[in-house]
Amino acid sequence: MRMLRIAGYALMALVLAAGWAFLYWQSGLLDFAALEGARGGLAELRAIDARWNDQLIGTRLRQASPRAVQAPARHASAHARLEVNALRLGSPALGAGLAGLKLAFADKAALLERFARVQAERAALEAREDKNEARLAELRALGEALFDQAWLASTGPRLELVARALERAYDDAAAQADLYRVWLLYYSGFLLAVLAFLAWSLDQRRRQIDRIARMLREANETLEARVLERTRELSQALARLKESEAMLVQSEKMSSLGQMVAGLVHEVNTPLAYVKASLEGVRKRMPDFERLAAETARLLELLSAEGADEARLAAQFAAVRASVDALQGSGVLEDTARQVQDGAFGIGQISELVASLKDFSRLDRSRVAEFDLHEGLEASIRIAQHQLKHRELRREFGPIPRVSCSPSQINQVFLNLLTNAAQATPEKGGAITVRTGMRDAAHVAVEVADNGHGIPPEVLPRIFDPFFTTKPVGQGTGLGLAVSYKIVESHGGRLEVQSRPGAGTRFTVLLPLKPPATLAA
Repeated sequence: MRMLRIAGYALMALVLAAGWAFLYWQSGLLDFAALEGARGGLAELRAIDARWNDQLIGTRLRQASPRAVQAPARHASAHARLEVNALRLGSPALGAGLAGLKLAFADKAALLERFARVQAERAALEAREDKNEARLAELRALGEALFDQAWLASTGPRLELVARALERAYDDAAAQADLYRVWLLYYSGFLLAVLAFLAWSLDQRRRQIDRIARMLREANETLEARVLERTRELSQALARLKESEAMLVQSEKMSSLGQMVAGLVHEVNTPLAYVKASLEGVRKRMPDFERLAAETARLLELLSAEGADEARLAAQFAAVRASVDALQGSGVLEDTARQVQDGAFGIGQISELVASLKDFSRLDRSRVAEFDLHEGLEASIRIAQHQLKHRELRREFGPIPRVSCSPSQINQVFLNLLTNAAQATPEKGGAITVRTGMRDAAHVAVEVADNGHGIPPEVLPRIFDPFFTTKPVGQGTGLGLAVSYKIVESHGGRLEVQSRPGAGTRFTVLLPLKPPATLAA
């Protein structure tokens, strides 16, 4: 008997829930996605019809080629989209209007094609010297007739008819959905009353259960105390576990930071050594400039003194002249200027390198200019000269145009590739080839190839990953190729690699002549 009562209650609950679900489902049958899709397809058909009319007018006024009048096939896909979404609204009148609209567009498309052929034949006939006036007049008359038929096609009225039918279908569906919402409201009130009664019944049962539970709690106080103690121990263990996890995360962060700093020191070392060498060269030449300045100061002092001795003045002038000639003849001025320029370039490389390592996802995209890649390669070769000096360096420069890019970043890529090539080749017998040329009409290719030990196949897919390196700890962080890959990618290019163990490696920098607009943003 009890099981039958429970089954009856369950069946009643199922029926009530099914009735509510049915009303709720009916109240939400208004398909807004189908309506918007149908409106979108209708708008696309209107745009196609308007574009056809514009093409007709333009061709008639000789402002467009007859080929421009050819009807595109997009109206079929637009009509299919309209038909699929409109029929989901379930209106028979809308289905009849869609059939007429499809026929009207097919007829107009056929008229447009005929009109295009007539106009093309007419244009070809008019261009000939021996014109067939009779045929030309016939084509003109036929073109006018086709124009009038296409212009007065029923696509416009059919579109309006379908639009009105679509709105009526939407209004009918909305009215039916509102009716079901009213019924849903009444039915929900009835269900709330039933639920209130059930809640009262459950509250009575709950009071009875509470009395029984209170008796159980009094009987199990010892067990509860043991459970609380165990819970406190587990909470403490969980707190210690979270603390250990936080320390592990912090340790990993510090490890990554240490690798970043080590990579910065490694990558900055090359341009920094070059800057140091440039400054050392300037320092060695400072005594020559100081002597010239002292001699010039004494000459100015004699010139400003009253009653200066002509012999002393001539001797001092000769001394200044000799110092100037000595500096000009030895090429000290040119060498000093070049060293200062190279030192400034090295400092610029350090600055750009720090900016690149600071954030891989936001490289410095400023200072985009037309750049001669050969000049950048030569500058990078000079900076890496202390690593390349024992290797054979071959230059195979082909004719290439200037490229719009960030010169400092591209030079950084060249420097990284040259440094890696030098480290991969032995000092004796090592050869590095730098080759430039056009990959196609829109891309320049710069290759840096070596005859070193190559890269194993299992390592090759990971060489562009940040912090991946096969070098011993403390000798590399794996940032050089990762930064280079990001720089080339931000220029809209690609960094390709081909390698064979024991035969060497070739890196290819592929750059577009015009970078993407986001580079200078």
